[in-house]
Amino acid sequence: MPKKSRERFDVAVVSRDPAALVAAWDCARIGLRVIVLELPDASLGEAPSNAGGVVAQLCGDLNLTVTIHTPEQGEENIYGIPANPFSARVREVLGWRGAWRVYLDRLMPIMSLGNERSLHRLVRRRLGARALRLLVQPRLASDLGLNADVAVADLIPGLSEATTRVGSLTLGVIEMMAANPSVIQGVEVTGGMPALRAALHERLDYFAVTRHRVTDAQVVPGAQPDDDAGVTFKPVDARAESVSVAALLAISEIVQTMSSSRLPAGIVGVSERTPTLSSALPASRAAAASVRAALLSRVEKPPVGPVDLGG
Repeated sequence: MPKKSRERFDVAVVSRDPAALVAAWDCARIGLRVIVLELPDASLGEAPSNAGGVVAQLCGDLNLTVTIHTPEQGEENIYGIPANPFSARVREVLGWRGAWRVYLDRLMPIMSLGNERSLHRLVRRRLGARALRLLVQPRLASDLGLNADVAVADLIPGLSEATTRVGSLTLGVIEMMAANPSVIQGVEVTGGMPALRAALHERLDYFAVTRHRVTDAQVVPGAQPDDDAGVTFKPVDARAESVSVAALLAISEIVQTMSSSRLPAGIVGVSERTPTLSSALPASRAAAASVRAALLSRVEKPPVGPVDLGG
């Protein structure tokens, strides 16, 4: 008896967060046949940054109501890094002695910044260990669900350059917010992250995207570099299934397993390199655009779905 062929899709998206779902939406809206495999949710916190206006723009596209939170004058900060060393919040949390330690940042030589990549080490060096522990780390946990250290350039692009230009970390915050007020803003989505995810699910369902909540997903490259990949996944409370795909958009640990394949692939979602929703969204959309371009250029293996470039 001949072996049953696996169902075929243009793109498989293995996701943990809304940024990956947006990448799936971008592929599906032009007609590509897409399957989305949702692993257990990533912890994103409830007040993502509005840096660049990215999250607010997405919510507007999805007809979701948002509230933009801007700190009171004198209390401006980026993830707890204060613009004003003597703000009421800094004095309340750290006391006057701690506030003076934060102010020392204004007097320290910029040479002490060096090429520091670690946010934790940068804050500890410039503002002190208590400022890191009591001001910055709690904000990263509550706003973003981040409990580990992260690269400065990945979390707050441009902060190191601004700090170098003006000579201190707190003045760097002032320069950044003067250039773009969105960097100090937070976005509260009515209904929270579940509402954002649900709205994206509605868009995916409209474009007939196959969706599964899964506990595990594994991707195996084809026998030849240009072959489709096999994707095996275990839906919640169901038997394992397997499909073949012509392209892959997935979390970094899965994409890394495809390094020997020429299968069009890209990293989507929140990751070490894109640790916030505001950074993961544009990066995921760029990855989706690259994969779409690769699929549409393969004349010998056209997409399965009825591609509509007007979509």
